[in-house]
Amino acid sequence: MMWILVAFPSGVSATESLDTMKIQFPNVVSRLIAEGVNKKVPGREIPQWVWRHLGEKLKDSAIHFSSLHGTDCHKTYQRIVIFRSEDYADFRNKTVPFAIVAIVLCPGQETVTHDHNVECGPLLVNGEMTEVYGYTDNLVNTGTRIAILDKKRKLEKYHPAQYFLPDQDNTHRLQEASGDKPAIALNLYVDARGNSIRNRFPNLLRIDNESGAEWWLE
Repeated sequence: MMWILVAFPSGVSATESLDTMKIQFPNVVSRLIAEGVNKKVPGREIPQWVWRHLGEKLKDSAIHFSSLHGTDCHKTYQRIVIFRSEDYADFRNKTVPFAIVAIVLCPGQETVTHDHNVECGPLLVNGEMTEVYGYTDNLVNTGTRIAILDKKRKLEKYHPAQYFLPDQDNTHRLQEASGDKPAIALNLYVDARGNSIRNRFPNLLRIDNESGAEWWLE
């Protein structure tokens, strides 16, 4: 097992830091929802409002997302739901349902290539992360779905990446980019529970040497 050293504020344990984060983060999101409502943002647009402004709010906060790493590295990446609008009765008539999920990668880890059935987009809050993304197509005359990842971008901390929309450019994979420290990105899903993954593409078919484009099979 690989052990990860995580620095927490002096005198604060990992458990205390995680408990604090679980209180502080929903408070930040709740204030953003309230701001959007006060500015007359329609309920169907509240998730996008939150997503546009969340990074700048987190940048100025004292939230320690590193507590999500724990003290040891997991064999596979983790998805941790850290906010659900449906948990707050006051918001149920003010926004369409949405959830925010933390994607936690240990050094060198990556998510499986996948697409989504809801709107989503990654927001880097800790470490370094690269997103490889593209679209889904079908192999001719077979019906087999194939993921074609022909674009790549390094996520910028606290700057939300462009939203993905269902049935468009919404197929991607997230990779920890430094090779020696964990990374965390938040995904906002316009979905009540954060259950957004539609198809997984675990089988690498080929990589084009010139363009770097990747082909993945179901």
